[in-house]
Amino acid sequence: MPKTKQFDEALVLQKARDVFWKKGYNATSMDDLVQATGLSRSSIYDTFTDKHGLYVQALQQYQEFQRVGLTSDMPKGLSPRKKIEWLFNKSISASMADPDRKGCFMLNSTTELANMDPRISKEAVKNLEMMELLFLSWIKEGQASGEISKKFTAKAIAHHLNSSFNGLKLVAQTKPDKDALRDIAKISLSVLDPD
Repeated sequence: MPKTKQFDEALVLQKARDVFWKKGYNATSMDDLVQATGLSRSSIYDTFTDKHGLYVQALQQYQEFQRVGLTSDMPKGLSPRKKIEWLFNKSISASMADPDRKGCFMLNSTTELANMDPRISKEAVKNLEMMELLFLSWIKEGQASGEISKKFTAKAIAHHLNSSFNGLKLVAQTKPDKDALRDIAKISLSVLDPD
């Protein structure tokens, strides 16, 4: 008869994620993960196959939290442009409130591993596409109402906003200057200004 798990897998993934997020994949040891999760090495291997399997599942869990939480506290009734502005401002506020300057776990994973690890690269692409689709839906709606410029295609603007949004998070991680971040956001969002 197979053993039943005596732990909360979601909680273990959160604890592992926090270690990976703080130290990065390569600097995190199995001892770090054993200590953080409270699991034995054998339980980690039995459940997640190896450190990499645990990392991928922790990253996927983070992406799901981000997908659900990204707009969950967005005020109702915002126009498409205001939704985009709100999301940029939310990112700035979150960055300024992070004393450890951990940044975004997905971006950290991308910069550390995406060029070397096809699985992480796949997750990074999935995340980029999810964000672009979100921006694209708001941009199309805003262009249809005349609130957002049609100088560029909705897809081109979505690419630009996604790049700017991620760049903003990287800048905030290295130099968390609220005024500079607001300037970056303001100029990035100026592409939305109607003609």
